[in-house]
Order: sequence, then structure tokens, then C-alpha cells
Amino acid sequence: MANDNNTLAENITRVIHAHAPVDAIYLYGSRAKQTAHAHSDWDIAVVFSQFEPDVNARLLRPQMLEAALERELKLYNQVSVIDLEAAPVLLQYSILMSAVKWFDRNVPHVKRLEQSILSKWEKDYERYCL
Repeated sequence: MANDNNTLAENITRVIHAHAPVDAIYLYGSRAKQTAHAHSDWDIAVVFSQFEPDVNARLLRPQMLEAALERELKLYNQVSVIDLEAAPVLLQYSILMSAVKWFDRNVPHVKRLEQSILSKWEKDYERYCL
């Protein structure tokens, strides 16, 4: 089963790279926490390499990746993709704390984003959640 998951992880990463320039790919949720069951979906967060100025196109990018994964890997209703930069802070923080980073292009953009998320969390949420 582990080999199947590793192969699928490699295939997911390959398909994402084929359809969009990304700086980072994270697996989060039950599969990252190793609490998944046979029918758990694959929760993927990506950091796109370029900012998309058009709001509609920006909202569609993760959905287009999700559609490509479903189509090419036959993962119908088994994968969910989000843009880490566009997610709510609570979800961003949760992803950073528990995700498995599948890919990191090792560019400053990713580190700045991760630090920004942690700073926002500390400033806006930490004092209320502890």
C-alpha cells in the first residue's frame, strides 16, 4: 500500500507540474497525518509561481488542477486542490503545521509566504485560540 501511495504521490506531482508552474506542493489532511482510510481523499495545497491578477482566473486555477488530476489519474471525487495563498489563515496555518511538503522549488517566495502565514497567525489568532 505504501508503494502505491508513493507512486500516486509522484503521479500527482507530475500532473500538477505539467499543468501549472508551482513553487511548492503540500499534502495535508488525513493522508498527511497518516489517519486516512481506504476512501480518504487527497488534500493538496499548492503555491503558484506567478500571481494571477484576474480574480476569476485566480479562483479557477486550483479547480483546473483538480480537474486535470481527476481526468489524468482517474481520481474522480478523490482529490481536492487549494491555492495556499488564497486560503483562510486558519487553514493556511493548519496546513503548515501538519502537511507533508512534496515539492519545494526552494525560492524565496515560499519562505516568505510561510513566514507571512505564521506572522498572521500569531498576530490575529494565537492569543484567542490558546
